[in-house]
Amino acid sequence: MSVNGRVPSGRVFLVLVWLAAAVPLAVILVSGGGTDRFGAARAAIHATYVGALLWYLARSGRSLAHLPASPLGRAAESRRGRIATAAAAVALCLTGLLEPGLVLLVFAASALIILVAWGRQVTGRAVLLGLAVSALAFSTGGLAFWRHGFVAKPMLAFALVAVPFMFVAGALLVTRTGLGAVRVLDASPAEAGRSLARGFLLFVPLALANAAGPARPGLTWVTAWWQPVVLPVWSATVEETIFRMLPVCLLFALARPVLRHALAAAGVAVLFSAATFGLAHGQTVGNLLGAGLGYGLPLAVVFVWRDWEHAVGAHYATNFAPWVMALLAS
Repeated sequence: MSVNGRVPSGRVFLVLVWLAAAVPLAVILVSGGGTDRFGAARAAIHATYVGALLWYLARSGRSLAHLPASPLGRAAESRRGRIATAAAAVALCLTGLLEPGLVLLVFAASALIILVAWGRQVTGRAVLLGLAVSALAFSTGGLAFWRHGFVAKPMLAFALVAVPFMFVAGALLVTRTGLGAVRVLDASPAEAGRSLARGFLLFVPLALANAAGPARPGLTWVTAWWQPVVLPVWSATVEETIFRMLPVCLLFALARPVLRHALAAAGVAVLFSAATFGLAHGQTVGNLLGAGLGYGLPLAVVFVWRDWEHAVGAHYATNFAPWVMALLAS
């Protein structure tokens, strides 16, 4: 379906909703940014845009019907295999919901098992990129967070060590499941850059909504113009590896032989990623709904129907705006 046979109507609709969300959110940000004086209006606009974005991504993305019926191999299609994968999927979901702190160790252990099982499929390019992602994240935001205590040091150390092999394992799962893509591995740098930019643009309204919320105290150390530019790199690259690429594909691979329908398995995986992401920000209903469904859900969907770079660009935008506000307030 198109408008005048040229521009897809879904894209026109999203642009209109994007403008209808971004403009009032910008006004809210200027009028009461950091105070959440217009909290109800901000939440309503946020939810409306998330709904429109999810609809657009699913409508314009590729069909999931062709995805492999058993990403883990033929053994998972047997009765015993389906029972084993179902048990593993349930255990993973329960761990993520009940023990959010432990689930990261489960993700890391799963990544190591995948690398042992599929070690022959690992490429040198994937290893180098995994190391590069970890080094980039730590040298930008990681060092500053370590120095100022913004992120717990054990989490920073975990990310520094675990991200390289979780990235490689996640890339293997992307190939086996057919979910999403990793452009830095299978396309040109230019294509990866375009995906980053598109993800950033898609999430501008959500970035404005995030910046217009209550200001986080204790950010007086943000005083240089370049800090809002580099600090979001850590969360964008690390969290889109450990909360999106790896767990979404992992749970999809476990659920696919049991649920049969690819869309149902993808839905479970996306909701799982959103829930663990929200609870990682604090084990409260507010974080589950706000960080989880408000940001984690659209980030997981943009990964599934687009690629990892879209999710990284989107996550960067979401955190860039609040860091700018912190700089202006210091």
